[in-house]
Amino acid sequence: MIDFADILNRCKKNDRQAQGQLYNFLAPKLLGICRRYIKDSSEAEDVMQDSLVKIFMKLHSFKFEGSFEGWAKRVTVNTALTRLKVSSRMQFNRDLKIVENIEFKQEEVTQVSEKDLLACLDNLPVGYRTIVNLFLIEDFSHKEIAEKLGISESTSRSQYSRARQALSELLKQRIKDQQSKYA
Repeated sequence: MIDFADILNRCKKNDRQAQGQLYNFLAPKLLGICRRYIKDSSEAEDVMQDSLVKIFMKLHSFKFEGSFEGWAKRVTVNTALTRLKVSSRMQFNRDLKIVENIEFKQEEVTQVSEKDLLACLDNLPVGYRTIVNLFLIEDFSHKEIAEKLGISESTSRSQYSRARQALSELLKQRIKDQQSKYA
């Protein structure tokens, strides 16, 4: 287990070894977060680097109230969202009609790997992918998502429902493709 208090205090004193330790600990985790939001690998790496710069610059503001790792992840999510907003790639369909959920058969659920899920997430439109990440993975409420993205709660709910539908269809197609490959 990493002693964040010691490493953070040493980082605040510009201890290069401690900064290296913190970077090596955080970088893989933060890159994973960035890849969930940013499809292009090199751009995701840029967002991770931007996030790490912000984290190191704002270390003095971390008050050891709550998890440092959670704080670093929030900085990273916000940095990724800012990148998406600035590049105007995040668009939402304002039609509030909710689509029906697709149900999976038990045998299909057991065939879905994390790799399959991440590959399908990558194929979702940016707005859908962002909502799924914020709601399912980051555990934000629709109210919090609406505030972060400047949309209404109902738009967040609608987009999440549509994203689930699209993700379900992508996963079913992926399973079907895999089954036909081995048949």
